[in-house]
Amino acid sequence: MHRPDLDWLRVMAIVLLHLFHTGMMFNTWEWHVKSPQALPVLEPTMEVLHLVRMPLLMLISGMGTAFALRRRTLGAFAKDRTRRLLGPLVLGMFVVVPPQIYVERLFQGRFQGSYAAFYPTVFDLVPYPAGSFSWHHLWFVAYLFLYCLLALPLFAALRTARGERWLSRADAWLSRGWNVAWLVVPLALNRYLLRDWSETHALLDDPRTLIHYGLLFLYGHLLGRCPGVWTRLVTLRHAMLAIAVAAFVPAMAESSLPAAAHMVAGSIALWGTLLAALGYARHHVRTAPSWLGRAQALSYPFYILHQTVIVCVGYLLLRLPVGPWVLLGLVLTASFVLTCALTVGVSRVFWLRPWFGLKAGTSRTTTLAPGAVG
Repeated sequence: MHRPDLDWLRVMAIVLLHLFHTGMMFNTWEWHVKSPQALPVLEPTMEVLHLVRMPLLMLISGMGTAFALRRRTLGAFAKDRTRRLLGPLVLGMFVVVPPQIYVERLFQGRFQGSYAAFYPTVFDLVPYPAGSFSWHHLWFVAYLFLYCLLALPLFAALRTARGERWLSRADAWLSRGWNVAWLVVPLALNRYLLRDWSETHALLDDPRTLIHYGLLFLYGHLLGRCPGVWTRLVTLRHAMLAIAVAAFVPAMAESSLPAAAHMVAGSIALWGTLLAALGYARHHVRTAPSWLGRAQALSYPFYILHQTVIVCVGYLLLRLPVGPWVLLGLVLTASFVLTCALTVGVSRVFWLRPWFGLKAGTSRTTTLAPGAVG
């Protein structure tokens, strides 16, 4: 089952992700390759994107599991997620991500030589940054795969008569008043109680992020199993947007507010934005445009490839004698076009398709199963 509103949000989130990672080359934050001239003016917008871009994808991925389980056994679901998530993750760690590390080492002057001389260091299996083994931006795939496996007992329980009754009561409760907004409370508590843990994406030392995205995954599954709540989300969309915009002001004022106030505001801004996005998309996107199915199908391989292309293209274009705004436009355009070309190329090679999360075969209309990244 595919919902055009969710497919549209997924594609838009991937586009925003490409914009964000291109901007990382030009702001003052640490990243793999940096422009010699920074553009700090990008940072307020990028702070907002950083707060909501990946949570939106995880929320939608959780919804996708609900739709997928309508027509699959738990065993078939686990097998499908292993194939669509673990396979691309392994390919990414050994093929897609290493060029990013190589270019970063060239940029920093920590390595001199060809990629052929660098690549064997990947097989030392020493984690980045000390070594050359990492999942980099594919951390999302690793976390999503873990959530899918850990949630199997819960999914089994929700299939029982007792589970169905609980879902019916949950749907009725979430569909009343502002109840759906109260799901922000666990997000805020996790963010505050584990505030001393930085975001590493390394799984084992990343409890705050692991719980944060785990909650969003479960929220997405719950919303996917509660059809009545969607009418309420449409009704609340304007109010949720207003609340989110208001909350972003204290959320971005980290240095001038107590930690608790800053973190609660950030959680409200995040959850309000996500609910507003779901409500607006549900209201406005009722039918799928002709391009949407193809774009949704290719969004996962695009996600897998995009950051490597940005890093490599950005490094090559750094030598151009142009200003930072022109360089930003060149990197953004060239990397987007090249990523699209590589994505289409991958989709047309039958033996590559499964390694990038696509169904086997060469049909241009083949799409991802709901719940896969992108």
